[in-house]
Amino acid sequence: MKERTLILIKPDAISKKLTGVILDRLLHLDLEMKGAKVREMTEELAREHYSNLAGKPFLPSVISFMRGDLNGITDHRVYAFVFEGEDAISKVRAALGATDPAKADPWTIRGAFGCFKDGVMQNCVHASGCKEDAEREISLWFNPGEVL
Repeated sequence: MKERTLILIKPDAISKKLTGVILDRLLHLDLEMKGAKVREMTEELAREHYSNLAGKPFLPSVISFMRGDLNGITDHRVYAFVFEGEDAISKVRAALGATDPAKADPWTIRGAFGCFKDGVMQNCVHASGCKEDAEREISLWFNPGEVL
């Protein structure tokens, strides 16, 4: 089934200069890049993106990590992409590996580049978990007309 997914390259991966490696792996999945932008991860955007975690005790750490603050990154950049194609969500999630880098196969993006630091999971890339999440997340990160 042809579908779209949102991919976010997080500040830790950007600061480690992993963007090119991550994109190279994603571009080999036989999907089309339909949107790309650099966006500031504000606290409000982080809270809206992770609204499913509202009330969880670890949400402040997630927000601190997503903004880069946890790693001393001050410009709060996140690279956002929309990829489209047959089974895009499952293809991207397979390439990323398990959310927990310690459980991700070593040849996946999270397995190769993710880690735990100060008790916080740092998995370098976000991808939509299902079609409904993808639609909500894409509309949150991209304005109408910014995705082809």
